[in-house]
Amino acid sequence: MIDDANHYISEKKNSINQTFKPSAHFSAPIGWINDPNGFIFFRGEYHLFYQFYPYGSFWGPMHWGHAKTKDFVEWEHLPVALAPDMPYDKDGCFSGSAIVKDDTLWLMYTGNVVNNDGTVEQIQNMAYSKDGIHFEKIQENPVATGEILPAELVAADFRDPKLFEKDGRYYAVVAAKHKDEIGTVVLLGSDDLIKWNFESIFLKGQSHQGFMWECPDFFELDGQAYITVSPMRYERTEEDFINLNSTIAIAGQVDWDKKIFVQTAVSEIDHGHDFYAPQSLLDDKEQRIIIAWMHNWGRTVVPHELEHGWACNMTLPRILHKDGQKLRQEVPEAVVASFPELQVGDEVDCIGRLELDIQNDAVFRLGDESDYIEFGYQAGSVFIDRSQQKLTITGEEEWDISRRSVSIDAHHLQVFLDKNSLEIFVNYGQESLTSAIYLQGKKILQQVK
Repeated sequence: MIDDANHYISEKKNSINQTFKPSAHFSAPIGWINDPNGFIFFRGEYHLFYQFYPYGSFWGPMHWGHAKTKDFVEWEHLPVALAPDMPYDKDGCFSGSAIVKDDTLWLMYTGNVVNNDGTVEQIQNMAYSKDGIHFEKIQENPVATGEILPAELVAADFRDPKLFEKDGRYYAVVAAKHKDEIGTVVLLGSDDLIKWNFESIFLKGQSHQGFMWECPDFFELDGQAYITVSPMRYERTEEDFINLNSTIAIAGQVDWDKKIFVQTAVSEIDHGHDFYAPQSLLDDKEQRIIIAWMHNWGRTVVPHELEHGWACNMTLPRILHKDGQKLRQEVPEAVVASFPELQVGDEVDCIGRLELDIQNDAVFRLGDESDYIEFGYQAGSVFIDRSQQKLTITGEEEWDISRRSVSIDAHHLQVFLDKNSLEIFVNYGQESLTSAIYLQGKKILQQVK
C-alpha cells in the first residue's frame, strides 16, 4: 500500500489546482491532511509526519505522510511512512508521535479497526526506521489495547499517543474518554518501547472541558509542566472556545510518585478559527517548537468543494516560551525573514508580513470591495472577521463563527499572510489568532479605521 500511495502521488501531484495552495505553510503534494504527527528533531533536521489521505481531498483511510526541513522554510517531501496494511490498523493509521532511541527513529501510532459488527477498536502500535525514511512495523504489535484501561474509561476512544522520556524510562500520554463523557489523558510506561503498561489516569478533565481530548502532548518548560490537548465541545464563553473543537494549554505540576498531573491554569492557545491538534518537539538548541493543523473538524473545506485536489495545511511553527502559566509563541527568525514586509496599500499576491505598532484602534481590510476579510485591534480586542468572504466557511456550531477575537491591551501586531491564511501574533506572541482565508479577487491591504 505504501508503494501504491507513493506511485499515485508521483503520477497525480502536478494535476492539482494551486490557486489557494499555500506558499510558506506546509501542505502535502496532493490530497487531504490533518493532525501533525511524529514531529521530531532527528540527525540535524526537523521531521514532520502527518495524517494523510493521498487519494482525495477528503478524510479517508489514514496514512502517515512525511517531510523534513532544516529551517521550516524549505521542505523536502519524503515517501509515505505508514499505510493501513495490517489487521491492527486496517482502517487507518491514526495520530501518534516519534522518539529517538540509539540513533533509531521510533513511531508510536493508533491503529483504527472497524469490526464487522460496526464496533471500533483503537489500539497502539510501534514502527521504527534506521534511515529515518523507511519504516518497519514491529512483530509485537499491537503494543497496547483498550483492555489495559480501567473500567471507567471507554476502550473504543483510546488514541493519539505522544512519546517522551523521563529518568531513563519511556512514557506516552494518550487520549481516552471517560464514561462520564469527560476528556481524559492516560499515561503508559515502557522500558524498551515494545512492552507497554498502563501507569495512571494522568489527568481527568472537568465537565465543562469537553467530552474528548484529542492529541495530548506533555512537556516541561522552565520548571513548569504543561499538557496541551484539543477538546471537543469545551464550554464556550464570550470570547473563548467559540470553535466547537479548540486547543488548550493546561499548566500544572506532576506528582511522579502517583503519576498524576495537577492542573493549576487553563488557557486557549489560539483565538482564531483554525488551530487544532498541535504537537511539539525539542531540538538541539533546547527550543520547544509546536506546529498545528490549520483547520477544524466539522467545517466546510473550500479547496475540496472547488475540486482542487488537495485540502488543508499546517500553521507556521512557533517556538514556545513560558509566560507566567501561559505559553508565549514566537515564529522562528528564518521563517520571519522569508516573508517580505508589507505596507498598507500593497497588493498581496502570495506571502507577506505586516509589523504594526498599535496605539489606538486600527482595522485593516484584505481583499476587494465585494470579497474581503477584516482584522485588527478594536475596542480592546484583537480580531479576525471573515463574514464578508464570498467563499463562506460553515461549521457544526449553532452560533456565528465568522468573527474570532481575544481581549488584550495590544501594542504590537505581527501579521503573516499566505495565499489561504492569516496568522496574527499579539505583543510578540502573548496571544495568537490563526485563520484560513479564501479570497478570489485582488488582495489589497487597506486600513479602514
